[in-house]
Amino acid sequence: MLVAIRSARPRMTLHARAVIEAILLSKGPIGSAERVARILGLKNRFRLARLLLREGLPPLHRFTEWVTVLSWVAAAEREQVSLCWMAFRSRRHPSACYRLVKKVTGHGWEEVQVKGPAWVLRQFLKELHAWDRRRHPIKVRVPHQHPHHRGATSRVRPLRVS
Repeated sequence: MLVAIRSARPRMTLHARAVIEAILLSKGPIGSAERVARILGLKNRFRLARLLLREGLPPLHRFTEWVTVLSWVAAAEREQVSLCWMAFRSRRHPSACYRLVKKVTGHGWEEVQVKGPAWVLRQFLKELHAWDRRRHPIKVRVPHQHPHHRGATSRVRPLRVS
């Protein structure tokens, strides 16, 4: 996953790389956004959020969710264990784990497990590209009607592509 992210974002700053690598090494959560920001020497979690956004990366919690799901799918394939077993082992409630898989991927656990870790990685990279588009919105001319003027004026507004 790290190689895929680095090739998608080759110019990441040191702080962004540190966050990404820490999440990947822990295979999930690394602490609250406030705590991670302090460790990086940032004033608060909002600075961390802006840093990740500038880098074209999803918020800390969203990135963590993807890595968690990917690690579960890879472990299930490699070790032939159930998500329920992994949930109990990591002191999580199984139903919360199943809901997280559905929230992140849009598919249930059984379907995601069949599709495999490569599919999860591709889905994550698609979302990563969507975050990059949010960082660089396409600008188009949209006619703007002023309430007190009968003629339309042209004003540039950013168009968000989702």
